[in-house]
Amino acid sequence: MHPDLEKLVSRGKIEALAAEQLEALPPGTFCFHKSWGSGQIKDWDRLNVKVVVDFEDKPDHEMGMKFAAKSLTPLEEGDFLARRFSALEDLQAQAKEDPVGLVRLAVAGQGDSVSLDQLEDLIKGRVVDDGKYKSWWESTKKKLREDRQFVVPSKRNEPLELRSDDFDPTEALLEDFREARDLKAKLRSVEAIIKDLAVFEEGSDQLAELAKEVTDVASKGAKLQFQAGVELMLARDDLQTKAKLTPPEDQATVAELIQSNEEELAPLMEGLSLTRLRQLLKCFPAAFGEEEWVERLLSLVSECNLRTIGEIASFLKDSDQSEAFLSFIREGLQQRALKSDSLAWICRERKGMASSIFDPNLSLSVMSSLESDQLNDEGMVRSANRLRDLVQSDRQLIPDMIEGANINTIRNFASRLVNSASFDDLTRKSLVARVIKLHPEIQDLLTRTEKEEEMLLVSEESLVERKEAYNRLINEEIPQNREDIKIARSYGDLRENFEYKSAKEYQRVLMKRQSDWERDLKIAKPTDFAEPDTTAASVGTVVTLAPQGDGEELTYTILGAWDGDPERGIIAYLSERAKEILGKSVGESVEFTTEGGNSIGYKIASIEAWKK
Repeated sequence: MHPDLEKLVSRGKIEALAAEQLEALPPGTFCFHKSWGSGQIKDWDRLNVKVVVDFEDKPDHEMGMKFAAKSLTPLEEGDFLARRFSALEDLQAQAKEDPVGLVRLAVAGQGDSVSLDQLEDLIKGRVVDDGKYKSWWESTKKKLREDRQFVVPSKRNEPLELRSDDFDPTEALLEDFREARDLKAKLRSVEAIIKDLAVFEEGSDQLAELAKEVTDVASKGAKLQFQAGVELMLARDDLQTKAKLTPPEDQATVAELIQSNEEELAPLMEGLSLTRLRQLLKCFPAAFGEEEWVERLLSLVSECNLRTIGEIASFLKDSDQSEAFLSFIREGLQQRALKSDSLAWICRERKGMASSIFDPNLSLSVMSSLESDQLNDEGMVRSANRLRDLVQSDRQLIPDMIEGANINTIRNFASRLVNSASFDDLTRKSLVARVIKLHPEIQDLLTRTEKEEEMLLVSEESLVERKEAYNRLINEEIPQNREDIKIARSYGDLRENFEYKSAKEYQRVLMKRQSDWERDLKIAKPTDFAEPDTTAASVGTVVTLAPQGDGEELTYTILGAWDGDPERGIIAYLSERAKEILGKSVGESVEFTTEGGNSIGYKIASIEAWKK
């Protein structure tokens, strides 16, 4: 025992047990206290029976020798906590240059296993700034997963572990798969094995056995989690191909899975990575046979997003089935059955695969689709966003769409663009400007619209309804949407959180609706449409149109901006059809342009005052 400690014991200043503990804490020793962190013994104050310690935030701190003996833990000079005290700047530099090495040092100092909370206590605030720790850890975690010596937890309450230096990387990779608790975790482990195939011997029995295990897990898991099961089986196929393994003859296949779960294919394809989606498409011939696979694949197009439609088109082109795909799209256009994503694909591929079906009539189909999506009760769906964003961002798209179009089609397109609720005011004007640049003769559309916006004629009944709807929007729908966003955020990873993305998208729709309604309510002027001028078609009149040729007689009642009810023959005075009629007298002709680009002529047969 140190002579100084012996003297203190002999004088009864400290007990023998405390003296034995202090022997491990001589001046110069690094130490750790659970409340004050790491430090270094500065001195033994034998006269006052105290130990003087320089802690990280408490230099020259005095502790009673008995208390110090019980509460201080000696540290080796190379220990992480000791280095945090003596070489903090070096650790801070290592956090930037070699974060994996820093974590290895920290975990090794804690017995090769540490909780994520403990790791955070070791590093955050001292080695890595508080505000930067989260992003630093997310980046470091990805690098740790690439270093097979670490066992990186998938959940916060599981430990981060450091394997021994003599560990076998192949066993570590296989162990990760076998210890994974759910299909997604098992998929990640198989992807990691594919990435690190070089550590296995070619034709490895370990990999062949793994492929059998993956097949079993995927087959059973697909019954409850179809997408995860299919992804896992696709990863198995990738593993066997890259590892040059011969699949067993009786091995379950992806083709069998998708053939028996056809109703789940569209959402499956939307959720797959690009690599796995391309793998899946190659399984269709085996799943549905040479006679039917093309038809089955085409039947999914209307349910797919733009990315998936693009991959289907490319796959069919590579399979010499381009004409089948284009015929399907062409028929969909003729029947007005294509949804926004399909139209977006045509626009995006207008100089490529879709060049033969891209013509001026598409401009009216695009506007119809945007208008339809805007009226959707659930708000503008994501597919409409892709079409809307393409119209807005691709500066050459509008000029290409109207190239070669007749003036009626151009005016119809521009007019619908001016009144579209799919774009904000500034964007609408910018888009119409692209049309006017090529066709200055339609400048009057923009000028007329700006004047019309100074006042909005509405019926008294529709004004009451709109105010009630606005109050519901402000007091019920927007607060509920905020709550939905809060709940969805709690589900975790926002990058793969469909509920969060959907709620945020709906928030954009609600904010746009609030802005539009506030503007409209501000300029709305209620009227009862009494005593309208019947010498010409005007707001508050009933106009009968006789066809010039084959066709049926039409009767339109022209009322306020919010009164449109096409099934009852009531049209809003701002609608395209009303604009063609307003101001014309009995005997004058009007011409309507259909979405197919054809013109139909009528003559005004009578104009009467509307009566409630």
